[in-house]
Amino acid sequence: MTAFEYLKFCGLFFPLPMSVERSCAKPTHSEVKRWLKMRAVYINGQAPNVNDEITFPVTELIFFPKGRRRCQYL
Repeated sequence: MTAFEYLKFCGLFFPLPMSVERSCAKPTHSEVKRWLKMRAVYINGQAPNVNDEITFPVTELIFFPKGRRRCQYL
């Protein structure tokens, strides 16, 4: 499963952080891809690219690890 597919799947079970581009809205698929390209998402301590395969089990999921909007799941 790629990193992008995993984040789409996770969005079904828990809310992803709100959109940066549109206030009070869910992030679009394009925006999630940009987050991955900009290394704003860490999965298991690594910043994967959009099409990188991730290893299971996922023990750590962090959005915006270096910013004030930091969100940590798991």
